Amino acid sequence: MKQMQLALVAGVILMLASLNAPALTLEHFWQETLVHDPQVQLYRQQLEVASQSQPLALAKLLPQISLHASAQWDNHRIQKPYDKYDPYSVILTRGRHNIIQRWSAQISQTLFNWSALQNYRASGDQVAAAAAQYQEAVQKLERSAIVAYGNWLLAYANLQNLKASEKGVARQAYAAEARYRSGTTGILGADEAKVALARIRAQLAQALAKWHGAGAVLEQFTGKKSPPEAPKLPQIIHLPIHLEKQWQALALIHNPALASARYQLDASRKGVAAAQGGFLPTLTLVLAHQWMSENGTLYFQGAQEGAGTSGSGIPDPHHYIGTSATIQMNWSIFSGGSQQATLAEAQYQEGESFSTLLTTERSIEQILRTSSSGLSGSLQQAKIYRYSLALAKRASRAAEDGVRVGLVTENNAIIDRQNALKVRNDLNDVNASALIQFANLATAAGVLTPALMHQISLSLSLGGNYAKIP
Repeated sequence: MKQMQLALVAGVILMLASLNAPALTLEHFWQETLVHDPQVQLYRQQLEVASQSQPLALAKLLPQISLHASAQWDNHRIQKPYDKYDPYSVILTRGRHNIIQRWSAQISQTLFNWSALQNYRASGDQVAAAAAQYQEAVQKLERSAIVAYGNWLLAYANLQNLKASEKGVARQAYAAEARYRSGTTGILGADEAKVALARIRAQLAQALAKWHGAGAVLEQFTGKKSPPEAPKLPQIIHLPIHLEKQWQALALIHNPALASARYQLDASRKGVAAAQGGFLPTLTLVLAHQWMSENGTLYFQGAQEGAGTSGSGIPDPHHYIGTSATIQMNWSIFSGGSQQATLAEAQYQEGESFSTLLTTERSIEQILRTSSSGLSGSLQQAKIYRYSLALAKRASRAAEDGVRVGLVTENNAIIDRQNALKVRNDLNDVNASALIQFANLATAAGVLTPALMHQISLSLSLGGNYAKIP
């Protein structure tokens, strides 16, 4: 008995916890998406790899210091006749035992290398382009998250509207059947109410499938089970509204795809300059210091170059210390056409980067133009639908009252109820469309920042009862 009581208490606690659990906000959904998405992680790693190109290019311009040390043990012997014309002459033998120690230090500094300098400058543009590509990937993911979240809210809102309408049509059908059985109304009104109930239930099944599909999309973004309920889709969503020219001005400054294309073009232009540097000489200053110590003994036997003496173990030390400063010039006069081919390839890359920049600009302009008009149209439609919804609700209530007193038929009440349902769903559609169009605009303008995501999430969480976002 006690275990049953404990199980009952635990079930009540879990039920209360689920009722009090906060709904999945857009900002929370975005944080889970950012952690789970592998593509953004890939772009982040590519940025880290690209950031190493700049110090590698800089290393070719900085001083190069090298140190070399060695120790050598040498033992050799040479034999030859004292008189090469006399085969019976005395054999002269010379030998040496010594230890040779060396060390050297060298410092080289590039004085002029146009190709290395331009490659270093281009590496900075390449790092900036990689950073812009990472930012672009994040903003595209933000846009996709807003679209998925907006469709999820839309599917749930339409499902709730259909559920509420299904209850009302069911009550109306039961009432019509009761009035028919009592002889108050004809069979036509009761049958019309049954047909309307069957139709709304079919729509409800379709809406339920869309709701499950929208939840499955959310699970792909986060890797977690989608919540069983969604927050209410506001009838008014406060969004920053700008003119098309203002959106374009923001895109010129903030759009990461446009910035990446510009950096790539700058890098390719510097690549052309680096290729042209292959036709120029390079100058290098080399400072070197050498030290050598050779300690050993000499020995010889036989005749000593006509002296007629012999001996061994004569010390023979050597020491050498030298310092030099050299300016080296390297100028490739002919390399089989490789320099010309490198220059042609760099020029082709420059043209391709320029074409990419133009294509990106036109694509952004098209998105801004289409989404701006779409957002404006959705907001205007939402305003009309909100007004129409108030009229449709009033007409539906009046029709229900008229049916009870016999002023209107069941068919009229069904039509008014269906009109109110359609206006509700249309209002949800245009509100979700406005949210998606704004996400497209903010992404194209490059202003879909975490702060803006927080503001949109707050506006959706509070059901639109939020001061207009500046």
